[in-house]
Amino acid sequence: MTKEDIKNWKLVEVISNIEIVADDSTVYFENLVEKLNIPLTNHIQTNRENTQIDWSKLTEYHRFFLDGEGEEEKNTAAFRSSELSQKKNLIFIYGYKEPAVLIPTSIFINDWEDFIASTQWETIIFSEDLELIMEVSRDYNLHSNFKII
Repeated sequence: MTKEDIKNWKLVEVISNIEIVADDSTVYFENLVEKLNIPLTNHIQTNRENTQIDWSKLTEYHRFFLDGEGEEEKNTAAFRSSELSQKKNLIFIYGYKEPAVLIPTSIFINDWEDFIASTQWETIIFSEDLELIMEVSRDYNLHSNFKII
């Protein structure tokens, strides 16, 4: 896959700032799960609260509602003050038949809502070093293995 093959509206908007990590997000995620020994749930697409990662089995788990009316700036500030801001790049899992992409963390933090909306509010995001993990569930909650305040 090349950058010219990317059709996602947000990725097209920031195309010069991204790098394709894998042609198929699904396969890439499966490989990461195995490599990092990430526990999974029996994810059911019809339940908006379900996550793919079984967060109850991780040593650290945090969650907050992302889509509160008028809280966009508060969330941006929370991302900026979190451990996430110390990471140079993030890996986004974009979904079936879409690429996994590397995005500069600063670009994500400045426009997090559009990035997450472009995944249809369901994605998993890793820091490039694979230490930090976030998952957005379709009920607009952000789940993470680190604190975002």
